[in-house]
Amino acid sequence: MKILIYDKLLDATGVPAAITTPALSDFYDDAVTFTATFAAYEKIDCVGIGYTDATQFTVTNGTDTRTISITKDAPYQNGLYLIDAIYPGGEYNTTMTFSHNGSYVGRVGAGEYRKIGTSPTKEIGFYDTSENRITLSGQVITGAGGFYGRRFEADVRYKLDEDVYEDILAAYQKQIMKGYPYFIYTDDEQHKLPATMLYFYARTDKPISLLQSSTYKFLYSYKFKFYEAF
Repeated sequence: MKILIYDKLLDATGVPAAITTPALSDFYDDAVTFTATFAAYEKIDCVGIGYTDATQFTVTNGTDTRTISITKDAPYQNGLYLIDAIYPGGEYNTTMTFSHNGSYVGRVGAGEYRKIGTSPTKEIGFYDTSENRITLSGQVITGAGGFYGRRFEADVRYKLDEDVYEDILAAYQKQIMKGYPYFIYTDDEQHKLPATMLYFYARTDKPISLLQSSTYKFLYSYKFKFYEAF
């Protein structure tokens, strides 16, 4: 599983507020282009794309461009897209432009993806939080105000490099502790997940911020539930 833990756009300036919201119901439709200014000369090798009607997304550093083709239908295009590494326009030019060919886009994330190994997933399916009520006459009153989505469980019990810890440290205050969903790409799990789960924008039942330490590596030793929230 490839996951964006530290979304560098949350620390960049010039990014519209609707781009960095955790809610899929919020989207940015004032323009199809925005420019992010990073505090340092950042490496970007993945882009997280939220709900959108676009079929193409581009990342440009002024002299170099990466193009992402979105082939999944809504809402299954939400998730993490890998690109060849791209950097801002130069050591003293820390801006990067993001654009798309649609009329709106939900949250957008960018940064460096991390790879986390998973064991066979469990309980693939759907869920919702609405609660129907049945009257004394037997009539069903449909629940309202809830959310729904797909879900899967995975055992994550693999060694991790210190880069993961550093990403958690950088993302904890602005992203993890506030319950932001994660952009995920499940190409390594496609033999045990449906094809529509290749790109996934998911919350977890516990924060991805608990590690066990060993002599040379950090370890995950937890069972996570990943679930969408539409």
